[in-house]
Amino acid sequence: MIQFMDISKTFQTKKDTIHALNHVSLTIDDGDVFGIIGFSGAGKSTLLRMVNALEVPTTGHVEIDGKNIDALSHKELRGVRKKIGMVFQQFNLLESKSVYDNIAIPLRLNKADTVQIRNTVMKLLQFVNLEDKADVYPGQLSGGQKQRVGIARALATNPSILLCDEATSALDPETTDNILQLLERINKELHITILIVTHEIQVIQRICNKVAVMEHGQVVEQGSVLDVFSNPQQNITKRFIQSVIPDTIPNTVIEKIRAQKDNYKIVKVRFLGDKATDNVLYEINQTFDVQTNVLFASVNELQKNVLGIFILQIIGTDTAIQHVMDYIDNKGLQWQEVII
Repeated sequence: MIQFMDISKTFQTKKDTIHALNHVSLTIDDGDVFGIIGFSGAGKSTLLRMVNALEVPTTGHVEIDGKNIDALSHKELRGVRKKIGMVFQQFNLLESKSVYDNIAIPLRLNKADTVQIRNTVMKLLQFVNLEDKADVYPGQLSGGQKQRVGIARALATNPSILLCDEATSALDPETTDNILQLLERINKELHITILIVTHEIQVIQRICNKVAVMEHGQVVEQGSVLDVFSNPQQNITKRFIQSVIPDTIPNTVIEKIRAQKDNYKIVKVRFLGDKATDNVLYEINQTFDVQTNVLFASVNELQKNVLGIFILQIIGTDTAIQHVMDYIDNKGLQWQEVII
């Protein structure tokens, strides 16, 4: 378990004091794939680097499995760092070393013997599907292959935690998906806790089970990916999520609705889990004296759950529309009125 306990971090420049983090508290449970998302300058990478003490809090502290790592001796900290792997955006490979030697670096630093190094490196090359690249140099590899080498190197010391700092930002979409599949395998097969920092909401949607949204050095929203995606509270969260799960009425449709003289109400309804497959719209049209138009609809899979979003125009008398809203409430569905 990783715990950020009321973390603040300031940097002093000649002209000003920069508040990079402001009272951040988070808990990452064992086995999580936890995503931290925010725009550049939000403080997410600074927070990530505190897990292996590459950055030290100004106030507050970081605990790993109940130990305050900021209070450890240099020797004790070295032991903790052996159980933490890190993957970087720009791969950070040594161009003058072969793939084999790049992966072997942490093993040699830990004074592993030659047989152990070879067995570990070859096993990792197989795991990341680069068995035929042992003697190749980084300059001969694609971006995705370089990141696989970086991941293999991060796994060399058999860590329990893997830190990923914008690990897919330099990759094309197809390669990104391949790397995310690999990270999923690492989490499920090797039982490694993964902490991902990214500005790409697609990464959070694709792989994470929990998420924290950061803005101006603060965590403004956090929770399970399912809860946050299905009911975002903060404007920044809504902006991120709308880029992958749009929930707005097209302008051309809005213009047509405004020209209508019917009595209506527009509502955005969210269907979650089993409720997403219920015949709600059919029942509304069969039961109530109203007409419904679907102005927007989307269905997405999140953490093996279904999230459906429908924007409905309900046409009828005020009384009939209220009966529909009562029915939606009784179904336990989330809804909000949309004003155009």
